[in-house]
Amino acid sequence: MSKTDWFNKRGRGIHLTIRDIDCDNYDAEQMAKDFHEMHVSFFSFFAGGYVSTYPTNLDLQRESPYLNGKDVTGEIVEAAHRYGIKAVAMIDLGILPKKAALQNPHWCSVDGNGNLYESTDGFYVSCPLGGYQKDYAVQIVREIIEKYDVDGIKFGGASYGFKSSGICYCRNCRTDFKESTGLDLPTAKDRTSPVWTQFTRWKLKKTTACVKYLMDVVKSVDPDMPVFGNSVCFGDPEWTVGSSLDVEQMSNYQSAIQVEAQTRFKLDASGQAQWQSLRWTGEEARYMSSVTDKPIWVVVSYFMAWPWRRSAMTPVEQKVYLAQIAANGAMPMVNLSGGPPKVHEDPRGFIAMKELFEFHDKHNDYYDGDVSAANIAIIYSADTLNFYEPGNHDSHDHYVECIRGVEQSLLEAHIPFDIISTQTLSDEMLNKYKTVILPSMACMGEQEAEAIRRYSARGGGVIATGETSLFDLDGAKRNDFLLKDVFQAEYNGVTLQVNGKHTGEVMQAYMNIQDSTHPLVQGLEETSVVPIAYDYCTIKVSIDRTVVPLTLSAPFRVFPEGLSYTVEPDTGAAMAVLSENDTKGRTVYFPHRIDRLFWQTGIPDLKQLLVNAVLWSMHGEVPIVVSAPVTCEVSLRKKGNKIMVHLINLTGGRRVFNELVPLHGLSVGIKEPSVVKAYLLSTGESLEIRKSNDLSQVTVETLKDYDVVVFEV
Repeated sequence: MSKTDWFNKRGRGIHLTIRDIDCDNYDAEQMAKDFHEMHVSFFSFFAGGYVSTYPTNLDLQRESPYLNGKDVTGEIVEAAHRYGIKAVAMIDLGILPKKAALQNPHWCSVDGNGNLYESTDGFYVSCPLGGYQKDYAVQIVREIIEKYDVDGIKFGGASYGFKSSGICYCRNCRTDFKESTGLDLPTAKDRTSPVWTQFTRWKLKKTTACVKYLMDVVKSVDPDMPVFGNSVCFGDPEWTVGSSLDVEQMSNYQSAIQVEAQTRFKLDASGQAQWQSLRWTGEEARYMSSVTDKPIWVVVSYFMAWPWRRSAMTPVEQKVYLAQIAANGAMPMVNLSGGPPKVHEDPRGFIAMKELFEFHDKHNDYYDGDVSAANIAIIYSADTLNFYEPGNHDSHDHYVECIRGVEQSLLEAHIPFDIISTQTLSDEMLNKYKTVILPSMACMGEQEAEAIRRYSARGGGVIATGETSLFDLDGAKRNDFLLKDVFQAEYNGVTLQVNGKHTGEVMQAYMNIQDSTHPLVQGLEETSVVPIAYDYCTIKVSIDRTVVPLTLSAPFRVFPEGLSYTVEPDTGAAMAVLSENDTKGRTVYFPHRIDRLFWQTGIPDLKQLLVNAVLWSMHGEVPIVVSAPVTCEVSLRKKGNKIMVHLINLTGGRRVFNELVPLHGLSVGIKEPSVVKAYLLSTGESLEIRKSNDLSQVTVETLKDYDVVVFEV
């Protein structure tokens, strides 16, 4: 197998963070043996940069003081190859050792007063436009490739991104920005300023250009050497937006794409704690495997995450966290910090890796080359993430919550879906789907709108929420929706709070059900109201071609309880607009952020409305029917004559999961009448097939954590 082939085969990886102190007595042979027993097929490891793990001849590379003449890099590569494991050398160019920074201050990021940005004591932040990336990187890459038989070069995530917490005013940045825009760099962060918009777009381009340059550097030394990087998707907007990462454009210049899902938990200095979504890994795998044909690595932390790098994540949660990656078209990868397995201070987490990796390895033919069989897509907009609601400090998070509200509703309803982006809206891409969903996709361009119009005209289903298409790509508000013809609704010029004017009183509002027989409100027959919050677009609806089954109630106080009622009439404001065009293309427009409210509250009625909208818009043509608790996650994949339903049990109660409640009697069916065989991948056990019309169903008696039902047609 050549250097250009191995990473195209679905595998299982580790990223090995090697600390200075680890170099003191590093047992590479034991490490490789442990990795082999865990069914690891590749790993990356710290080789060059601010921690260099080999004797370097480069004066400005910082060699680990614990090396003492040893060659840890060489020992690691040789040991890995003895066990048939691929070893990728990682270089981190984002941090400059003190000696390099003081001798070459023009390599550093600087603040408005010309002071170097310090990363930590004795280390400084490099600028991606500086000579460290542009010139010295060539020497580091050449030295490693010429000394060692590595299977790839990877650049750490900080190697090409801008400092997320400050503006770099170095000469290179000032000159380049001036030449590119005719403007001076902004003096402070102000998202409402047009200069900041141009600054953000400039950074996005420069980050991508840096990724391309580093790829070219590697290829100039060895044209066959695979090149990898590190990034993150929209689920961590603090990093994505702060460092100006366009992961889709960056993927054009990497052999395989690594994205992180590491910060599952964060406890900040003020004592504020925050959990990431339990479904983050699946989200990243779905998104990346939909927007690029290149291999995807999704890397999670072995540890619990910030601030605890030593304590292992519980095996129960780690296994289902990793399983979501494997189930959605990507390669699971674990960031191991604290030394190799034999000397790790908390080895309890390795069993999860071994179990999942062994299962994946044993059944690799079912993973390698599979593709999604979902017929629904959520559309993500990087422009909305970056430029919508610039005056709202939390706008990035709010947009992600809108997307995740839709994700969560589909996951709980066991409806498989992909996540695509506005950069992929070709007719060919959209034709894969019966319905596309635009969760509060406020920023939209003419080209994107036209793609949605053509899709709708071909009979595709469209669901949109909030202020979708009301803003241009830079976040400037339009007078009307760009998709008003698809929505069959016009913007009335103002977005209002559903709770009325801010008076200081705690208020409540509801959507009133006007037609209890409509499919949109199926399952809500026993109520006449559904809670609503936040803001809504006032709209004028095309009466002749639409149905409005939900309207807005008049808001009223919550306290005192004896006065908590209203005698005012319904406001008449449309809360859902449904239409069908001449080609049977159906559209549902919710002029409010029902998606975000469901994510924040989990109110079942909101999920019911979202799921009903999906089913109605796609004429009920879901590809699978699963009867299981909402904590059973489903992914639908296919390969050749095999259709595979991945089942992941997330019934763990409060996080961190320490145990899972096994699920019993799960009914799994696919809309495929020509099924000839069905079996459980873990055991090979044949499953009895029950057929009814075009539905082929089986029963899974017990699901402990992760398994796959395979249907052969």
